[in-house]
Amino acid sequence: MSIKIRPIKCPNCGSEKHDQLNEKLYRCKNCGTEYFLDDDDITIHVKHDFNYDGFTQPKREPKNSFSNTKRNFVVIGIVFLFLIGAMFLWDGNNKGKNRLFSSDLFSNDSISVVDQYNIILPMMHKGRVCFFYITERNIDYKIDDDKTLADGYYYGFVDAQTGKVLADKLLISDDESKRVDMTSINGLKIWHLYQADKWLCLIPKQFIYEINPQTLTMNNISKTIFANKKAMSSGISSVDFIYRTSDFFDFLLEGDEGLKISNNLAEVYYYFPATDHLYTEEAYNYAKELPSSELKGEMRDSVLYILESKKSNASSSKESQNKLTRIQFMYHLGNPKYLSNPSNKKYDFVAKDIQVVRRQEISDWFTGFDANIILQDSTYILIWYKTNISENTPAVLQLRNTNGKILWTRSLEYPIRLYAAIRDNRKIWFSAIKETPEHYDENYIISFTLKEGKLKYEYKFDRNHKVKKH
Repeated sequence: MSIKIRPIKCPNCGSEKHDQLNEKLYRCKNCGTEYFLDDDDITIHVKHDFNYDGFTQPKREPKNSFSNTKRNFVVIGIVFLFLIGAMFLWDGNNKGKNRLFSSDLFSNDSISVVDQYNIILPMMHKGRVCFFYITERNIDYKIDDDKTLADGYYYGFVDAQTGKVLADKLLISDDESKRVDMTSINGLKIWHLYQADKWLCLIPKQFIYEINPQTLTMNNISKTIFANKKAMSSGISSVDFIYRTSDFFDFLLEGDEGLKISNNLAEVYYYFPATDHLYTEEAYNYAKELPSSELKGEMRDSVLYILESKKSNASSSKESQNKLTRIQFMYHLGNPKYLSNPSNKKYDFVAKDIQVVRRQEISDWFTGFDANIILQDSTYILIWYKTNISENTPAVLQLRNTNGKILWTRSLEYPIRLYAAIRDNRKIWFSAIKETPEHYDENYIISFTLKEGKLKYEYKFDRNHKVKKH
């Protein structure tokens, strides 16, 4: 029987090149694997343990196959997507759609900022609810950053439904505000003049801005608003809104939507944007006493809902009993108003410019401390109150229709403060502040559904976030 000669091959890489270390021990020249033959000279075994001068060589890591590499990339991709998703869902109540925080996070065209919001108000932009804001912004520049943005005051608009920032613009830089003596900008006042359909912002003491949610702009009109008024040619020394003369009523009536201005000659005037009338102080005091029939302009029939309040008994320290009343009245548009204080406190009054047509109680007495109507229109009345006098008692929201019927009542999460409100066909929208003892209070847009009163945190105005470089 003939003997078949077989080449000795490395069991690891298959190479036939080797060094013979002794009679049956070999080392592969290609990969360094040591192996030996069985007594039958046929079976080849790999020698796993090696000794190099008393040190044990660590085992080599197996090479990644293509499938292992592919799997690793998939795992890395999943982790990356998870992190992105986590950022969009940051804060369980936030939709994750805060563009100020998320969308610019990884952009080379973005920069870190710190915002301190002065005011956040709901407005309407082309039929949709939006929120206007003014913030004091500090830019967090790094050493190699191109300083294209300035510290100062910025304004912008956020779409309430999508969370998209519609505009974010510089109002005035810190340096410029000092130059023009606008250092008291924190004391700004904003008022919507319904008759003129204008949003005016007064920045103490001399600056008048118009906010236009349709064009997403905020413009200084301090000079142009009185361009045709010779009496104001010397310039503005101070300006403020005209406030109610009544200390009794805690509700607002349309009317007296004007400005009290002092020019640089120390002369006082009263201006009404809806009619473009400028009164001297003497003429204003005379005109506000006139009946509506003697003032130019139109009359309007209107309805107002008020809360009448009383104490539950003589020993009570606070008023807790409330009743809804509907007031139908007429008033004159766009000129001076005078709201008298009726001594009988029954609201069945005829004021100088307001003639009550009808007064009707639309609810029974109900219990609520510090009750206030925070939204009313031709369909809904939204009432805010507390169930007792404790400071820690959560506030309550109650929605009624204009016949006084309760649609829903909801207790608010404590502590949260509600500010200006607006509604569309599905929700009531609020600017709100959520108090957080651990750090700064948080500014939110929140909503309540009209149908069920379901609360939702729609958008968070982050203090620390990123914005795009201009």
